[in-house]
Amino acid sequence: MRRSAANLKLCQRSEVVSSPPVNSDLTCPLSLQDLDVGELFLQASDSRDVEKKPGRRRRLWAGLGLLVAAGALALLTGLLVWHFHLRQDVQVTKLYVGSVGIGGRSFRADLEEPASDGFSILAQKVRAQLQQIYSQNSVLAKFYKDSTVQAFRSVPDTWCSVPSSLLTESLRVSSEGDSQLDGMVAYYESEFELPVVQLSSLDKAMASLEATGSQRGRLLRTNAALISGVSLGALDPRLTRTNMSGRTVHPNVADFSEKAPISVHVRKNGHIDSPGFPDAPYGPNTAQKWQLRADPGHRVRLDFHTLILEDDCEQDFIQIYDSLAPIRPRLLTEQCGYPRGSLSFVSSGNVMLLLLVTSQDKNFPGFRVLYSQVPAAGGDCGGTLSGERGSFSSPFFPANYPPRADCSWTVQVPEGRLVKVQFQTFSVGKDGSPCLHDYVTIDEERLCGSQSESSVFISQSNKMRVSFRSDRGLVYPGFSAQYQAYDRKKHLILPLQAQLLCFT
Repeated sequence: MRRSAANLKLCQRSEVVSSPPVNSDLTCPLSLQDLDVGELFLQASDSRDVEKKPGRRRRLWAGLGLLVAAGALALLTGLLVWHFHLRQDVQVTKLYVGSVGIGGRSFRADLEEPASDGFSILAQKVRAQLQQIYSQNSVLAKFYKDSTVQAFRSVPDTWCSVPSSLLTESLRVSSEGDSQLDGMVAYYESEFELPVVQLSSLDKAMASLEATGSQRGRLLRTNAALISGVSLGALDPRLTRTNMSGRTVHPNVADFSEKAPISVHVRKNGHIDSPGFPDAPYGPNTAQKWQLRADPGHRVRLDFHTLILEDDCEQDFIQIYDSLAPIRPRLLTEQCGYPRGSLSFVSSGNVMLLLLVTSQDKNFPGFRVLYSQVPAAGGDCGGTLSGERGSFSSPFFPANYPPRADCSWTVQVPEGRLVKVQFQTFSVGKDGSPCLHDYVTIDEERLCGSQSESSVFISQSNKMRVSFRSDRGLVYPGFSAQYQAYDRKKHLILPLQAQLLCFT
């Protein structure tokens, strides 16, 4: 029989007090062999069950908190040191693209070819003028590196007309007394290298230069020529993978290839294909420009037959500019993916730039675009519209309207009637914009964005004035509208007649 520790104590006590009772189950003294030694001692509790003391836990968390705070302080200190000391030494390259008007120069055919002697000579003079202009501003003079001239074009005489008395002898035209001078436009790209912390100062200085040079009648006098009509903008960051000298601006795209511009005359109808189209997809990391020119008195028109690019405008895209250089304020449209809607575009003058940019991955079929020239007068719009009914639309509709359009219609119907105008299509400017750039005005009320087909406007008399304006930038499909004479009394009676018919 097993005997417990309690029985052992009982036996020991009985030896002292009295003899054990007869026939008792307990026999004393007991030997160790009769005992279960494991039952003589309490087993130690599992260490995992022992609760830690509260003071030790608090000390542990306090130590961890101090370590985290010290690490955060060290990181913040390092960032501040980098920002105020090391970051000031980081040099970046920034490119600006612009155009300048040149008075007293007649455009010649050889200036269309960058390889010609005439182009090189005049380009060198323009570079000297730009350097002199930049030298008049301390910020621009400090960080300016170089400029390249990308193209020349002619302009109407009145665009750069200045009194001949203001010209230097080297630029005076043959007709000494002529106060209306031939002019031309030079498109250029300027490079600046500066610390990254000075970028905002550079942007302000360039904005000030454009504001000065673009004021009507304000001329920038240099030793070499007379400059007017300065227009510029920072180059699209997606186009700055390489700079003019071929040095890589972004090292991670060192294999980016910017090809020489292709010059295209659109006098005869033709088409442009993206590289490889239609047999193969376009290549990776490529920028290709097509400079299109029409005859004087004509506009350039592009109609896309096929357009299939990557559906991400940060990777692959086309851009169309109302100029011969990618000046941001002259951007007409940017497309990527497989766009729908109107893909016809018309220039405001006789030049246009088509640009294709591709990334490293996901090459697609590309595009085919048809080109032609149309008479500049084809964009004429406005006038007086009369009769019981008729229609009017934005210039070149259903193509996207051109930039710098200015139209005004006066719609007149017989006396005693009102004018009712209803838009079948309306897409003018960006949705949600305050109608400051592209807009339609109906009796002093401005309209822009997208309007539904149910948009109806009724005049208060037998006349209605409708005008349309577009700026120099992005273009949209435009509008198509119908008008008709409206009899207020007749239309008020018709609903009552309909009600009477329903109750008979």
